[in-house]
Amino acid sequence: MYRLRAKGEYKMLKKRILVLTLLAAASACGDDSSSTGPDACAGHLQCGDGPKITDPEGGNILFEYIWFDTELQAAFQLPAGVTSVNRVIGYFMNSHTPNANPLPTAGACNNLETTRGWPLYVGNPHEDLDVGTFTITGKNMAGTDVSIDVPKKPMGLDNIGRPHNTFYEIIQPDASKFIKPDSAYTVKFGGNGSIPATTFDNNIFLAQDFAVNMPMIEGNGPLVAGTDFNVKWTPATSANLPAGDEVLGVTWLVDTNGKPTHICPAAHTAGQFTIPGAAITEYKAVATARGTNPNKVILLRNAIVHKLARLPNGDKANARRIDMLSVMCYAQLMNVN
Repeated sequence: MYRLRAKGEYKMLKKRILVLTLLAAASACGDDSSSTGPDACAGHLQCGDGPKITDPEGGNILFEYIWFDTELQAAFQLPAGVTSVNRVIGYFMNSHTPNANPLPTAGACNNLETTRGWPLYVGNPHEDLDVGTFTITGKNMAGTDVSIDVPKKPMGLDNIGRPHNTFYEIIQPDASKFIKPDSAYTVKFGGNGSIPATTFDNNIFLAQDFAVNMPMIEGNGPLVAGTDFNVKWTPATSANLPAGDEVLGVTWLVDTNGKPTHICPAAHTAGQFTIPGAAITEYKAVATARGTNPNKVILLRNAIVHKLARLPNGDKANARRIDMLSVMCYAQLMNVN
């Protein structure tokens, strides 16, 4: 049920345009000075000539600090006393069909299997890009400068089940050694072929850590098909959050192979979300169809900051966006009836 990666990489778990206020979050925009390469943008609405949430997809970066309950710590064989991982997944595309997958609806649990929605699905066919080296730099919890070199992977599925010809991925135990909540990070491409060496200065921002309750991190449920299930968290303030950005509170249902089935977005400040009983019924059906255990679910509660950057493909006629998603995450294994 729980497959492990080699050498310490542990298999785990990741109004249609979110009214362009939740997923797209903020309206303030950066300028070209925010990146030494293509323009990046603090917000996700109309950013002049910068990237927009409505642009065709050009890739996705997940940058995560994930806390696990004891069941998942054991399932993923984390070292004794280690309760977290830093996970980074990145892929970059010059084309795909369709050009953009449906964005989730605010305040609802979106069934990614039926909508084939962003960010789980990748268009097919698609053209993956090798951007050379892929590095994220910033500070860890000790305040030490850290450089995370994300290795390139061959054709296959990434850690949340998306297919690629080329992608980048690393999972490292003890997230505190690599990243720090309420901090900004810089993304660097080494460059390859049509992709120049590019630096996106401070274009990832990891939200402040927060606490989860109802259920507590060790709670096992159950979630019951057809019965609403309320989840809560204690909102935290990200003191260093850039102007114009917003922290989202996103609840996910994820199968036991680590592949999401539902994304349920809200404002982080709401402090709660009610998972509809119908979504739990859908989860059981999707898990069964995928051949995973329908009586278990991985529940995620996230604080997410979503920022955009322009794919540096050098083709103004093919302007595409990169979604850079930072995630503070609590993950726990729950029973489902």
